[in-house]
Amino acid sequence: MAMSGDITDQIQNDLLNCKICLSRFTQPKMLPCAHTYCQGCLEKMVRSDRKVQCPECREEFDVRGGVSKLKTNFHINSLMDIIKSKENEKVVCSWCATAGLSEIAAVARCKTCLKCLCPPCKLTHGTANPRHVLEDLPGHGASPWEAETRMQKMIYCRGHPGTLVDYLCNTCNSVICSSCSSHAHARHSKVSLAKAGATARPTVMNLMERLKTETQSLVQQEDNITQAMEGMKATESSLMSMIESTLAEVINNLIKQGDTIKDTLSSYVREQEELYKVARGDIQLKIKEAKDTREFSQGVLDSGKMREMFCLRYFVEEQINGLQAPRVPDDKKTRPSLTVNESLKIMLSHSNLFSLTFGEDSAPKVLAAPAKSKPLKSWTAFTPLPQPRQRAWNLHSFDTALGGDVCDPKLTGVSVSSDGIIVVADEDNSLLKCFIDCGDHTWTTPLPDNNAHPCSVAIFDDTIACSSGNRLYILDMDGTLLRKLFLRGYESIYPLAAYRDEYVAVSEGSMCSLSLYNSNGQVVDRVKPYGYEGRRFLFLAINSDEWFIVADCGKKCILIFYRDGCVFTTCDQVTMNGVVQAINPYSICTDKDDNILVTERNRILLFWPSGDFREELLTTADGLHKPCVITVDNCNNLVVTQGNGFITVYQLDLS
Repeated sequence: MAMSGDITDQIQNDLLNCKICLSRFTQPKMLPCAHTYCQGCLEKMVRSDRKVQCPECREEFDVRGGVSKLKTNFHINSLMDIIKSKENEKVVCSWCATAGLSEIAAVARCKTCLKCLCPPCKLTHGTANPRHVLEDLPGHGASPWEAETRMQKMIYCRGHPGTLVDYLCNTCNSVICSSCSSHAHARHSKVSLAKAGATARPTVMNLMERLKTETQSLVQQEDNITQAMEGMKATESSLMSMIESTLAEVINNLIKQGDTIKDTLSSYVREQEELYKVARGDIQLKIKEAKDTREFSQGVLDSGKMREMFCLRYFVEEQINGLQAPRVPDDKKTRPSLTVNESLKIMLSHSNLFSLTFGEDSAPKVLAAPAKSKPLKSWTAFTPLPQPRQRAWNLHSFDTALGGDVCDPKLTGVSVSSDGIIVVADEDNSLLKCFIDCGDHTWTTPLPDNNAHPCSVAIFDDTIACSSGNRLYILDMDGTLLRKLFLRGYESIYPLAAYRDEYVAVSEGSMCSLSLYNSNGQVVDRVKPYGYEGRRFLFLAINSDEWFIVADCGKKCILIFYRDGCVFTTCDQVTMNGVVQAINPYSICTDKDDNILVTERNRILLFWPSGDFREELLTTADGLHKPCVITVDNCNNLVVTQGNGFITVYQLDLS
């Protein structure tokens, strides 16, 4: 049985409500004086000297370690859990239980006789006992039963409960029974409800048309709110991309400031989304009530009962008057915009890089400038430059997480066979996973050695090459091990790339060299760029002319060299919108025309086969989420493994 409402209310008011915000405790923290408050409430009370004064006993305490370091009141948390579990217990109808019927969930409680009632019993009880007070149980709002209950009360005489009304008193403008007509209203002007109902029918029909129009208006407003939410999210995505692009132009000590402004933007958008959600929920409730009223009213009209017909007019009018749409924030006035401080290029270490404005009338919000910073000379609104034509379209995405995984996927390698089979290396789950191009899982296999974590993978000559530590495994296309080799050196990772069906190239890290293995496990060649003083080779790709393209993560550059070791070119920076930017290349691949694609932290860059920079191909605005390793399949589709464990396939047009 659920707890008594009075006892529950007393416990909540005296023990479970914070004395500062007067609401249910959130993260209850206990001061040394044993008084408990919400963590957020206490944080707002911390003074500049890092002390807080108890609102009840006025004692002061030092909280230099932060309010979060105070003891959590686990007794309060336990009591809240008990109250919550009691509130969620099922309450059944008292009358149905007494009659021996099946348990039916109660939706209301009679405060007069303390009975819990299901919808039918609520209607019967309210009709038979018009003076009893009924209240809805938590979580049970208005329903079609409510309309019928209220109508039943209206067709019974107020002066003689239980007696149906028969007349309309024009003098008092009220409905009365026959007894009232003969006595209290004997000298008043009266008309039968049959005649009054017939007169009211056209009015009721007009009111129903108004109700329909108002409902359609609310539906349109709901659509507008949904579009506004989508627009807000699109703006957030666009501004996030702008922030990332701007961060690439500055030095590392400003990255933290950029992350802070992104958090500010996200928090604001979340707040706006909550406002929209509340408004949409209110409208959805009103729409439901309006539809229920129309259905009920239509039933009354179809029945032809004149008493109900006349009373229905007032009921529908009351419903229409309650259809007031909530106030929704003006989308144009609340949508954030970004202002970039162009003078940062001159004052790299003493300026604020970003400024957010939330709406047309709001003032810019800037981050606190570092100590000794000079005043900002000017702020210039960022006007996006004309974008190049779209070269990549999102075809589909799929999750690589499987039911038997013990960790979230960490995808460190990907390769695609000639018939579109995608093989990925999931390092944290110690598995090779195989999918067809639409994302359907086909097989999974661990590497044969214990504690073998697959790093990189490449497909060539109908075999799969996979590195793990300093070992190279060669498997057939169903995951069966064919042979295992030990690689040169003591690197932690050995990235791979296949050249046609001839060999797989292994990047040998700090040795800045490549070893080439055929499908039989034999070394066919070793390649080292002549005269190049590198630091550490990472990912690599091989184009159709057998040029090797390698990311040197130590020197943060892209190196292109021939099989004979002659260096063709290096690239360590790109120019975008007239601004020179350093690059930090990660995974590399080439397409069918030997264009070079390179991943960075939150974007993919496109280079000509010669190594010259073309453009920024994809960013977070295109659905990237910390892109990891990439490859291009035989249909010239770009396959991208994401930091969230998903694989996204993009159709490319790099002509």
